[in-house]
Amino acid sequence: MFDVHARPESEDSPAPEQPLFDLLVRGVLDGFPRHGNGSRTYYPNDSQGVWHLAIAEKKDLYTFPTAPDPIAPEWPGTPIGASNTITRTKGRTAVFDKTVDGKPGLLKRLLASAYEQIATSGQKTHSHDVVIHGLRVRAITNSQHLIGYWKDNWYSLEEWARLTGKKPAETPDVLVVALGRVPTEAEAAYYSRQNDTVVFFNTSYYGQLKSWVLGAVGRKLAVDYGIHSIHGAVVTKDGQGVLYIAPTGTGKSTSTYGLMEFPNTRFHSDDWVYVRYAYRSKDGKLLSPARILDGGDEVARGYQTYRWLEEHRGSDATVIGRGLDDKEITAAANELDVEHPEAYAYTSEKVFYLRSNLVENFPEAAFDMIRSRLENCPDVTPEFMIENKPTIDAIEAKLRRRSPFDKMDNQQLRETIGRFFAFDNTRAMLDITTVFPKERVFTNPMEPARISAVMLIKRNFDEDVIVERLTIDKFMARLLVGRTPSGTKEIVYNNYRAVDDKSERAWIDTIEAKGVDNMWAEYLKAKNRPETLHEEMEMFRMMFKSAAAYDLNTILQKDKAIGSKMEAVSKTMRIIVAALDNTKDSFRYGVGDYRRLLD
Repeated sequence: MFDVHARPESEDSPAPEQPLFDLLVRGVLDGFPRHGNGSRTYYPNDSQGVWHLAIAEKKDLYTFPTAPDPIAPEWPGTPIGASNTITRTKGRTAVFDKTVDGKPGLLKRLLASAYEQIATSGQKTHSHDVVIHGLRVRAITNSQHLIGYWKDNWYSLEEWARLTGKKPAETPDVLVVALGRVPTEAEAAYYSRQNDTVVFFNTSYYGQLKSWVLGAVGRKLAVDYGIHSIHGAVVTKDGQGVLYIAPTGTGKSTSTYGLMEFPNTRFHSDDWVYVRYAYRSKDGKLLSPARILDGGDEVARGYQTYRWLEEHRGSDATVIGRGLDDKEITAAANELDVEHPEAYAYTSEKVFYLRSNLVENFPEAAFDMIRSRLENCPDVTPEFMIENKPTIDAIEAKLRRRSPFDKMDNQQLRETIGRFFAFDNTRAMLDITTVFPKERVFTNPMEPARISAVMLIKRNFDEDVIVERLTIDKFMARLLVGRTPSGTKEIVYNNYRAVDDKSERAWIDTIEAKGVDNMWAEYLKAKNRPETLHEEMEMFRMMFKSAAAYDLNTILQKDKAIGSKMEAVSKTMRIIVAALDNTKDSFRYGVGDYRRLLD
């Protein structure tokens, strides 16, 4: 037995730190795979009430083919789909540094290593430019896997011009270099804001590459144009957009796809959105500000424009911005209705990079995934197949006798299904128009979706409240703390941000120590806020002014009348729809009374 020294709460002993206690009583520890490689049980078994952890004999539920050599960053996996690439790194690199600008000479050294590798290695190097929300981004890599996913994921220059009518910039706004088998470098990731450059060495995991590129693009869009990059998903119903923001494992994807079961819905985005905050002018035009000129001098740019306009309502300064069609518009500051901003979301990805375990709740996704390039799709063991038989049975019933699965024998079909969800971080590229009709999908990256409600999703079984409309104090505190189900913290639930996370978190901890209820007030009073954090929170302040904010706790399984997970999901979707229709500030329902919303 392993003594974890966490005591259950009693009258004469203080409760343990809540996140750890939550994990212990549920038999889950941060870092254990969802389908696991072992059996774990927690129980108090001594007179002191000390909780103990019992670990049963380990049984591998999935495996990966071994690497061909000690330094290979990628290699073929057991065939499935169009291809299956196994990457040595399946998460964040061992070394990661977003503070390159503070280390003189570091970027030059990194680029010198990259250039030498390209010039001397003899490996084929690929270069491909894409457009991400108007910015031209160039990738240079010697990874066949990365360049394939890069081309699948984003709009090419030609596609962007054809879909939007906009000509891309002549030169790249952001550069990413990703090279493997570089003997002089560690497995590492670096970012320079001053040079809008991302450098990766000795990793082929696309997830981190994508996230850092999105972070780099997001910083530039926020500072220069006031465009908010959000790790979230959007679906519209009857023209009203719902923005979901959530940590992994709380139901963001389930809520996104689940709402599509309702009529008059359109799928917008699955993982990342760009939001423009716009004001109406007296002549009815919508303007998203980018720069403000007063007396010919620039007084505000990007995210700074919103606060400036609020503090100079009577000014005749010139506001230069964009309309929803991305055409430049100018207006006098005093012509804008700054009290009633509106938020509009734009999609970023051409084809979605997502977890293939989506098939657990949405088996239809398997028809596109089986044609996709897959990343880190494992082999499954007999133990896995036995342990997950009910789930596999349910998915098989949806796929059997339908092409291309009808050509597989029963064992191959069932193992294929299992491989899709055995490893939590198996990824695929999903063309959402193969899941939903094209007319129900936002396919033009410059077609806006107005955000009417933002849902901060969590899964906390210690609370009975299911849905609550948030005040700005609660909304901003939730985002600042960023508590995840595993007890970790992610500022605004976004690890993609191209910032110094550690220094931001250290500063946030100082105001959190004064009480979560007081965090927003303490934040506003503080004079030493990190500028990158201020940039983020200023735009979330605009989100609160533009849309109704809700706390959504996906815990309907606590209701004893709920018979299955699918029933819980279905009723949660109806709660979301009810929130969309709500116009009251006082909107709060729990396990005991949520059915009043659904009657």
